[in-house]
Amino acid sequence: MSNDIALTLQPHYESFKVSERILLSGHSHQAWPDVAKRGMLQCFDDAAKHIDDKWQLAFEKADRVRQFYRGLLGEPQAQIALGSSTHELILRFLSDLNCFKQSLNRPIKIVTTDGEFHSLRRQLNRLKDLNVSIEVVPVNPSNTLAERIISQLDNDTDAVMVSAVFFGTSEIFNDVGLVANAAKSLNIPCLVDAYHALNVVPFNLESWQLTSAFVVAGGYKYCQAGEGNCMLRIPQGYQASPIITGWYAEFDVLNQAPGKVGYGTGQSAFAGSTYDPTSHYRAAEVFDFFEAHKLTDTKLREISQQQITLLWQGIEALGLSDDCLALPTHQRVNNAGFLSLTSSKANQWVSSLGERGILCDSRGDQLRFGPAPYLAKAQLENALNIIEDLAKVID
Repeated sequence: MSNDIALTLQPHYESFKVSERILLSGHSHQAWPDVAKRGMLQCFDDAAKHIDDKWQLAFEKADRVRQFYRGLLGEPQAQIALGSSTHELILRFLSDLNCFKQSLNRPIKIVTTDGEFHSLRRQLNRLKDLNVSIEVVPVNPSNTLAERIISQLDNDTDAVMVSAVFFGTSEIFNDVGLVANAAKSLNIPCLVDAYHALNVVPFNLESWQLTSAFVVAGGYKYCQAGEGNCMLRIPQGYQASPIITGWYAEFDVLNQAPGKVGYGTGQSAFAGSTYDPTSHYRAAEVFDFFEAHKLTDTKLREISQQQITLLWQGIEALGLSDDCLALPTHQRVNNAGFLSLTSSKANQWVSSLGERGILCDSRGDQLRFGPAPYLAKAQLENALNIIEDLAKVID
């Protein structure tokens, strides 16, 4: 990483002290640039000045958030509903499935994998108590995953819900478009969780073959926008009528008959209700910062791959046993925005590294290192030195 861009970026992240700490937690929660605070203060000032008339200004910030996500998706006219969390948006998606709007003579069937994030995994597991059959396809071996998911799809399948990048291993599901196309051919709604792809792995919908899919993601991780900035992309021409529906979904149908629950088209049908707009003010400033510094998704992918390669090769060079720290089994080119290492002592690694000023996390036996563009090469090399020292104790 010659001409280390991190050294240029670090002065813009002083509040998060990115130059003083080794924040390998970027896959979970990236630091916010200092301009984010300006957005939050502006939200307060607009509320104080305009009272109820603040909402027009807030909606402009929401549109700025949508514009940024549309750029990442490569779809300038994308229909995007916003929400405070992916869970909130997943609930709206689920409540729009026809199987929840009519009586069936069979169990509801949803196909997913064993590599999904907690919000989706937990909610689907809970639905098992409501006559819902959840078909869980093992991610491994990943080279046959698409084929095995597609084999579970049939005329009785009500939805398929999978990830573009698996949150435990950071492996990119390159064939997820094959699943989406197979679902489309059977008229099955397909939802793709792109949270671990958006803004660290270029995610053009055309090239991923996902134009027919719903896509859920957010700004908490690689977009540096903090909480409350999640999105649901709706396929073009799709008309929804979700059971879980907020009053904002009436904005486009204000002339509806009294007592009727009407829906607008596209994103408006999935709209929520009154919310705290601070998140969108914050995100708008951050996204303007990204554009001013030319931090495109392709540039961020380049930086991320350099950092992942440095960590990957550095750990490989340590010659540690697989019992201590095992590198991923997938190829590096198929790795997304964090490095996931297998260790039976993953929790101990997190604790010991934290004591040495390195923030990271674990999921089961997966120790996860998430670099970010503001982390300098010297910081990553320091982390490798600390890992080498700790391995002598933890192994």
